[in-house]
Amino acid sequence: MGQRFIPRSTFHYDRVINWFPGHMAKGLRVISERLNSVDLVVEVRDARIPVSSVNPNFEKVVGKKKRLIVYNKADLADPTQQQPITRALAEHNPNTPVLFTSCHSHKHMRSLLDYAAALADPIPQVNLMIVGMPNVGKSSLLNALRHVGVNKGKAAATGNQPGVTRAVVGTVKVFEHPAIYLIDTPGVMIPHLSDPVRSLRVALTGGIRDHLADEQVMVDYLLYELNKRHQYDHYMSYYNMSEPTNNVNILLESAAKRIGAMSKGGELDLNMASKFILKQYRQGKMGQYTLDDTSPESLDTFFNQVKTPHLELSRRQEKKLQKLAQRKEERRKKD
Repeated sequence: MGQRFIPRSTFHYDRVINWFPGHMAKGLRVISERLNSVDLVVEVRDARIPVSSVNPNFEKVVGKKKRLIVYNKADLADPTQQQPITRALAEHNPNTPVLFTSCHSHKHMRSLLDYAAALADPIPQVNLMIVGMPNVGKSSLLNALRHVGVNKGKAAATGNQPGVTRAVVGTVKVFEHPAIYLIDTPGVMIPHLSDPVRSLRVALTGGIRDHLADEQVMVDYLLYELNKRHQYDHYMSYYNMSEPTNNVNILLESAAKRIGAMSKGGELDLNMASKFILKQYRQGKMGQYTLDDTSPESLDTFFNQVKTPHLELSRRQEKKLQKLAQRKEERRKKD
């Protein structure tokens, strides 16, 4: 049965999701202003979307400041994809170390603290600043480091939806000897994500508020990714399905029956089913998947683009470039 199933070869999606609240712009300015007092910038990315969770604006803001790249939520991503990502970054950012972490791992938190502590020689204190896109786990990382380092409880609020941290907070001690202080910052989204599928990946992993992306569309994309990898056994067995499907409505109806999601009129509540499936995926109950293309060619292309100043253009800039290209083509035809 599974052998006869043919997954979709492409996912058609042309809507660009943009979400850039005012506190993000302010947060980026404050990050820049406070950099002088920071010894190390810890840039947190999502291991499930190692490319899509990169904000090129941090390249401009951080500049030559000492930086550590942390791919968080590694326990939810495909572990075999760590090597190609590390190799690509070693080539394109040879002076920037990379760590793959899970906030649930004391060993990972200890490794990060050990790296920061090494900067305390000869100075007795180290100031870290955490930056990153929304919902990559910055505040969870701060809390985990504090728990491992000084055995204290939460210092930063966390949540399943992005935008919980809305301002740059004060310093929080995460280690005693040497003294290591950490500054949490709000997640900063790219003002304009020009690639529709990339914006959908960011939304699927929780970086954009669900209602802006449409929960059912995100589940459809997740279904596409699972089928592409031939990873349909979980959803078939969990939702009592006899065969895999490319039809998201069949999956949603099966999920609604499985969890008893019904509306007041007795109809199946597909929206509630969508939210349940997304929660299952984000908790890692549907497997460990890296959604971005991590082939050497794709990674090289992306990290080369990051070095250029026009990786992410505003809509106004894009339209201007399109008009210029159109005028050039018209002049070429006349000549």
